[in-house]
Amino acid sequence: MARRKNLACRVADATADAILNFKGVADKYLAERIVSTHYASNVLRIAERCGRISVERVNAYLRDRAQQLESTTVRSERTILLTLYCWAYETGLIDEAPRGVMRVKARKKPTKAWTIEQLRLLIEATKAHNGRKLRSGADLGLFLRCWVLLAYECGARFGDVMSFSREHLDGDTLSWTQSKTGDPLSRPLTPACLDAIDGMLAASPNGTILGWACGRRMAMRHMRQLLDGVGVGGSSKWLRRSGATHCEMERPGAGRLHLGHRSPALFEQAYCDWSQLRKNTPKTPALV
Repeated sequence: MARRKNLACRVADATADAILNFKGVADKYLAERIVSTHYASNVLRIAERCGRISVERVNAYLRDRAQQLESTTVRSERTILLTLYCWAYETGLIDEAPRGVMRVKARKKPTKAWTIEQLRLLIEATKAHNGRKLRSGADLGLFLRCWVLLAYECGARFGDVMSFSREHLDGDTLSWTQSKTGDPLSRPLTPACLDAIDGMLAASPNGTILGWACGRRMAMRHMRQLLDGVGVGGSSKWLRRSGATHCEMERPGAGRLHLGHRSPALFEQAYCDWSQLRKNTPKTPALV
């Protein structure tokens, strides 16, 4: 009887300890929501890294991260930790309110995107990889070229781009529902992009355009090699912002529409390369 009671106490203590840990709260929080796999893994990774729930621990964590990362990234991690902290307090999992968590002031650098000339160089560089096969049997050159064209022209996030399939196409139009916002979007595609899509679909075993070729980590590695070979810098995230910037160059206001943002200011703050919009940005008249 005493042995059973001790076992029950140890189980209760372990459960209570898990709740006092960000990881335990994150598990409960995510179990009640439908979120993307990438977001869930990001929340769990940050929660596990921070550890025990307390204002002192969160502040120490943020100070440490501020020494390693950009302020915008630290601010994003603070938002995730505060979300978990507030949810745990409001649902009665913990008694301590999240008061006194330090603020993180984000200092954003000017957004940079690729120019049209750089993107053309990137597409031309994919041809050097033609004939090189991935483990899936996909042609690496075609895979990279289709990725560049498709992500640039539709402005979708990486997860959505890799999930696109034959069912999302209707003639020359791609239609999908954004995984992040749940909003539907449709984008017309150029003949070059459609040709690349047809090439990928011809070998696809499951009807996906890009997702069948390789996993996220390997895809990022091949893209990094392509970018380093061309010497343009940046990452695959720049495809989305480059397309939006070039839409804005064609017509003011088109950049936000291209990305499907709900917030009117988000494109201007984080996605537009204003250095490429010199003709469209306000300019004072010459005084002399």
